[in-house]
Amino acid sequence: MLIFASFIQGIKNVWLNKFLIGIMFLFKLGFSLILLAPIYLMFSASFGTNVKASSLLKSFDFSLLIDFVYHWRQTLSIYFLLFFLVFFLAIMVFIFLSGGFWGILRDQSKKEERNLNMERFFSYCARYFWGMFKIALLLIVFYLIAFLLFLFFLSIFDSVAGKGNWLDITSWRAGVKISAFAFLFFLVNMIGDYLRIFCVQNFQERFSGFVKRAFRFLLTNIFKTLSLYYLLSFVLVMAILIFAGLNELMDGIPKTFFYVLLLFFLQQILSLFRSFYRLVYYSSQMVLVDKLLMEKETLS
Repeated sequence: MLIFASFIQGIKNVWLNKFLIGIMFLFKLGFSLILLAPIYLMFSASFGTNVKASSLLKSFDFSLLIDFVYHWRQTLSIYFLLFFLVFFLAIMVFIFLSGGFWGILRDQSKKEERNLNMERFFSYCARYFWGMFKIALLLIVFYLIAFLLFLFFLSIFDSVAGKGNWLDITSWRAGVKISAFAFLFFLVNMIGDYLRIFCVQNFQERFSGFVKRAFRFLLTNIFKTLSLYYLLSFVLVMAILIFAGLNELMDGIPKTFFYVLLLFFLQQILSLFRSFYRLVYYSSQMVLVDKLLMEKETLS
């Protein structure tokens, strides 16, 4: 009941701060459009004279992907550098904006009223930037550890159950491997969210101080935190599957201007929903932290 209540309250808190959804959506849309330019130029340079390139319009050609990666590994062009520069800039801007998202949702969770929303948002962006940046660096280390653990698991699993075929996703071996990878990936994502929660709630503490608090909280409430995170992830996966089903239904529609317009409209709805739901992840976990800490204070 606590998990579901946190989920519902998280949705309400995000809805009360709808301008955050707009900021998240515009960030994703803006950098997606900016990244299209270097990607288009790189593909044009790679496939301009390639007769097989037309197959990209019909189906995925793996050999084209290999040609593309090989070409741009060998060519240090301005387009290649531009792509990585924009990608790096997008990451840094998102880290900067993260402080605003978490700060506003923290105020909403604690029912605190401050100045104008946008003024508060950007003040939190600046206040929490350094803490969010250090958390991002720490998460890189955690992702590397998770990847090494996954490789270790694969070596043990393959020696016991046999390697099987990675391309056959219907086999039970592939299912176990994909599940193990998803578990480790989601676990690191969840750890990152709780580190950010304790960063904004204990801003005056040193970095090591709120990191210890976050891990102590996670270890003592591991089942509840995992339950909420996987409930959130399950709902997101269901929404994506519904969108995929709509795409399948659209295959029967004639490829006219109306089809392109409808497809673009559906893609923007999905992007807007993902922006909203990313904030629901943040807010629901913050509500859970507040409820569990309040419960602990009441018992003590």
